[in-house]
Amino acid sequence: MFISRVHSNGKDGRQYVSVLLRQSTRVGKSVVSKTLAILTELPDWLLTVVERAVKCGKDAQSIAQLVAAGDGSLRLRCAESFGAIFLVHEVAKACAIPKALGTSEDARLALWQVCARVLAPATSLLAMVRLAGRCVAPALLGFKASFNEDDLYANGAWLAPRQAKVEAKLWRENPLATAPSKSLFLYDVTSSYFEGQHNALADFGYNRDKTKGKKQLVMGLLTDESGEPLSVSLFPGNTSDLNTFNTQLESLKTTFEQQHITLVGDRGMIRKPQQAAANEAGHHYISALHKAEIQTLLKSGELQMEFFEDDVHETTLEDGRRLVTRCNPVRREEIQTARRGFEERLRAWVDKANTYLLEHPKAQVATQLKNGTLRLKRGHLNTWMELQAEGRTLRLSTDDGKLKEHSKLDGCYGIVSDLPAAVADTQTVHDRYKDLAKVEADFRTLKHGHLEIRPWYVLTEDNTRAHALTAMLALKIRRRLESAWEPLNLTVEEGLGELSKLCVMELYETGTDQTVSRHLPDPSHEQARLLAALGVALPATAPALGPVVVTRVKLQERRKSAAKH
Repeated sequence: MFISRVHSNGKDGRQYVSVLLRQSTRVGKSVVSKTLAILTELPDWLLTVVERAVKCGKDAQSIAQLVAAGDGSLRLRCAESFGAIFLVHEVAKACAIPKALGTSEDARLALWQVCARVLAPATSLLAMVRLAGRCVAPALLGFKASFNEDDLYANGAWLAPRQAKVEAKLWRENPLATAPSKSLFLYDVTSSYFEGQHNALADFGYNRDKTKGKKQLVMGLLTDESGEPLSVSLFPGNTSDLNTFNTQLESLKTTFEQQHITLVGDRGMIRKPQQAAANEAGHHYISALHKAEIQTLLKSGELQMEFFEDDVHETTLEDGRRLVTRCNPVRREEIQTARRGFEERLRAWVDKANTYLLEHPKAQVATQLKNGTLRLKRGHLNTWMELQAEGRTLRLSTDDGKLKEHSKLDGCYGIVSDLPAAVADTQTVHDRYKDLAKVEADFRTLKHGHLEIRPWYVLTEDNTRAHALTAMLALKIRRRLESAWEPLNLTVEEGLGELSKLCVMELYETGTDQTVSRHLPDPSHEQARLLAALGVALPATAPALGPVVVTRVKLQERRKSAAKH
C-alpha cells in the first residue's frame, strides 16, 4: 500500500496533481495496482497523517492493519446502513420501477417511498425521512438535494396523476405483454379501514376487517395470471364490489391496451350484469356461483348432486354458460368439523346456563334464551337447531332432515365461464379460478403481512392513491425477494434484517473526527448467500456521502407539544 501522486496537464495548460491511496499485488508475472481511495481533496495536515500511517503500515494487507499501524491517529467506524437498501434498489431496477418512474427529483422521492415501504413497513412519511438519514439512500438513489416529510407529502400530488403511465410502462416490461394469447387477468377487492374520519375516500361500507364504527376505502388489485401485481385501484368506502368491475375492464383496454380479455373474479365480483357487460365488449370471464344459485339449479333439475365429485365435472347450462363443479373433500371435512365444534360449545353453554338458572332462582330465563339464540345464529346452527325454554330449563332440539339439506353442499362449488372449450378445457377453467388465491395472498401481504399498508397516514385523495401505488410497487419487490430466499429457509423480514447490518466503514482521523476514506467490508457468509440468491454483487467502492436528510419536525418538539395537551 502506498501514496501515489499523479501529475497531469489540463486543457488550460495548467498542471494538476491527483493524490491516490493505492495497493499493488502480483498476478503471475504482472503487477496490478488498485486505487483504494482518492485523497486529492484532503488538507495537507491530513495527507501527512495518512502518509505516516501508510509508511508505518507498508506491509499491511487490510484497512484494519493500516489502522493498527497508524499509532492511534486513524481509526475505523461504522457509518450508514448499506446492504438492505442496496439490494432493494437493485431488485427495484430489475423490476423496472426506476425506469417507469423517471429520473426527476420527484421520481426519486417516489422511488424512495417504494424502497422505504419494503425496508420499514407501516411507516409514516416522517419515519421515511428519518430512515433515509440512517442509510445510504440519498447517495444511492441520486438525490441532488435534501428533503423532508413535506416534500414526501407533496410528492403524492406528483405521483397520483401519473399512476396509469407508470403501470403501463411496467406492463410493457412484463414478458406476458408481448404474448397476445396470454390475456388472462386476476382481479379481487378488499377493504381497508381508517382510524381517523377525514380521508378523502373514507366512507362506511361492508367492512371485511370486522371493525365496527370505522370508515374505510375499497381497494382493487389487478394481476397477471402468475399473480404479478399490475394495477391498484381505490374507491370510496361505500362502493360495491360489482361497481368496480367495469373500471378494470376499461383500465385493461386503455392502460394495458388489451383487446381480448379474460377477467377472473370471485362470485361477489362478476355476476350476471357484469357477465353480460363483458360479453357485449367481446371479453370473457371466469367466476363462481353463489350457494343460493347452485340450490336453484338443483331444484330446477338443471344440475344434479352427482356432478359434485372429487374430480372436476363440466356441464353446460341452458343459457350456454359452462359450469365446472367439484366437491373438495378436505374443505367438506373442515366445514363439518367446525360445525361439530360450534355444536359442542353450544351444548356446553346450555348446560352451564341451566346450572346458573338452577342456582339463581331470580335469574331471568328470557335473558339466557336470548343469549343462546344469538350463539345459535353466530355459529350458523339456527337453520337446523332450535333452542327452547321448558320452565326454567333450556333445551336444544335438532332437525336431522334440515341438517342433511343444509350440509349437502359442504365443500361444493361451481365455477362459471363463457370461455370456449377450444381455448380452455375443464381443468384449466377450474385452475384459473383457483389462482385467485394468489391475489388473496398479495392482499394479506399488503394489509396484514410484511408491507402493512395500514395505518393510512394521509388525508388527500392524491396522497391516498400514491400511498397505495407505492405499496403495490413495493409488493413487486417483495415477491422477488420472497421467491429467491424461500429456498434458503429465510423470510423476507429476516433477510433484510441481516443485510441491514452491512454498513459502510469509514477511516477517520481521531484528532479532527474527519473522514479520510469510505469502504465496504466483505459480507458475512449469510449476507453473501442472500445476495447470491438474487444474483446481486456488491460494488467495489462505497457510495459517496449524499445530501444530509433530516426531518422538519424534531421528536423532542413533538413530545413537548404532546405533553402540553
